[in-house]
Amino acid sequence: MGRIFLARSRGDGSLAAVKTLLGEGYIGDVDRRRFAREVKVARRAEGVRTARVLDADPEAERPWMATEYVPAPSVSELVSRAGPLSGTAARWVTRGALEALVELHRQDIVHRDVKPQNLLLELSGPRLIDFGISHAADLTRTQLTLGTIAFTSPEQARGEPSTAASDVYSLGATLFHLAVGRSPYPPDTEMLLLLTYVAEAATDLAGLPEELGPVVRACLALSPEDRPSAEELLERFAFELAEMPTAPDAGGWLPTPWTRLIEGYARQGRALAADPRAEAPEDEARTRVLREKTQDGTATTRVFREAPVTETAHGDPARTAVEGPFHTGVAAEAEAPSRTKAATPTPADHPGTSGGARVLVRSVQAVMASLLLLLAGGAAYGYYWYSQADRAFDAVATGDCVTTDLDFEHGWTDEAPRTADCRTATNAPWRVIAREKGGLVERCMGGDGAMAWTRQSGVGMVSLCLERRFTDGECVLGPEPTDNAVLQVTPITGDTVFATTVDCSGTPPPGRAVLRVVTSAQVERGCPEEAVVQYRFAERGHLLCLALV
Repeated sequence: MGRIFLARSRGDGSLAAVKTLLGEGYIGDVDRRRFAREVKVARRAEGVRTARVLDADPEAERPWMATEYVPAPSVSELVSRAGPLSGTAARWVTRGALEALVELHRQDIVHRDVKPQNLLLELSGPRLIDFGISHAADLTRTQLTLGTIAFTSPEQARGEPSTAASDVYSLGATLFHLAVGRSPYPPDTEMLLLLTYVAEAATDLAGLPEELGPVVRACLALSPEDRPSAEELLERFAFELAEMPTAPDAGGWLPTPWTRLIEGYARQGRALAADPRAEAPEDEARTRVLREKTQDGTATTRVFREAPVTETAHGDPARTAVEGPFHTGVAAEAEAPSRTKAATPTPADHPGTSGGARVLVRSVQAVMASLLLLLAGGAAYGYYWYSQADRAFDAVATGDCVTTDLDFEHGWTDEAPRTADCRTATNAPWRVIAREKGGLVERCMGGDGAMAWTRQSGVGMVSLCLERRFTDGECVLGPEPTDNAVLQVTPITGDTVFATTVDCSGTPPPGRAVLRVVTSAQVERGCPEEAVVQYRFAERGHLLCLALV
């Protein structure tokens, strides 16, 4: 994962997207090797349908890579804001996406993260970006959990090696999203169950337009051997493509909402290229004071305005400068008095200043090396707002107790966890037993009744694994016991029934019963006679003893 800055070249003044590593402070050898691998792959991937690498220095104190700046929305945003595509327009985007994949595979590069967020759309055609987890066939593969589950391939979901056929599957899922507006799996699926669907290619293709049916279905074959190559698909599609418009500008036949959004991005990109001060309104910025040194070493203090960017556990993510032939950040026109006895600052941005002009551009956080995008119709940059839910998930630690409850039909009752001190909380039914940032928690993939709570957002994936804490006398939903028999149950991961708190006088759904917690005992102690339902948690070594209300 990296941080992206919109930057301007010291040489010709052109814009670039500069990626640095996300972490602050010390950068280890493993991170450096991964970053160097990404640079190597990105250089090999240069083509009409990708973003060209302008320069890079993976050996720098803060490794960086500058790529061509693409002022265009992603297919994900276009579908979300302007609706899905069909007909000729969908086939045109399909052609461009296939061309992008063919370019990569001819270079023996497997992208491994083909998804709507990584397919940018200009009027001249799609661009496939983000090689953060790509690999050439001779490079070590990266873990599945860095990708996006709904658009990954079955073999990746099973932890098997990925190949060019894996990209073809992901492209099929992306094209389905383009045409239907959702992933090719049952909607509203919990993350761990979705992983199972993906591993088995258990797709739900309802709503797929006829014109894309043959291509998408061929891509989504379960076995990699049954999928055609991107080049074969392009050839198979040739007859239809020959009848399609070939003009470089698709503005005349893409739907108006799509062209309006694409043109808005392009227009804002041109404005930024022409005017380095074309920045967001001041009320969207915050101010920070940075100490700098001029060419002669004199300390100065200047006020910088920057976007409200994602903060990490390491503090302000925009603090580290990137050394290289590009400038990053945004310089505010205002000046502030120094907190020390430094000289009054003299702006260094004016043309003709010795040592070169320093134009600083707004910094933003992006996920998985996605290029910086611009919002259409406004002056602000397109960055992901770090929401309260993101902060809440980031703040949760292993061992925390959570007061948020689980609803039998609708899942978690809050958007994000509300934590409490386990020692004093009287209403905290859950305890976090593991967490994972950037992937799924392996501990929650077992069979001990643990519940996963996963958030996928613009700052990445955070997955929590929680176990239920039971209080004697409370009531939960459970299986309906039979007469004169003790029902012993081994809970499975994701079973929301036994974990759902209910009113003891409430009416259960069909086939379920309201059960009262008698006690939670060690296995060797057993349950009291009144406990007609017993949940056995083998890994925890205890029984949950439940009586019929």
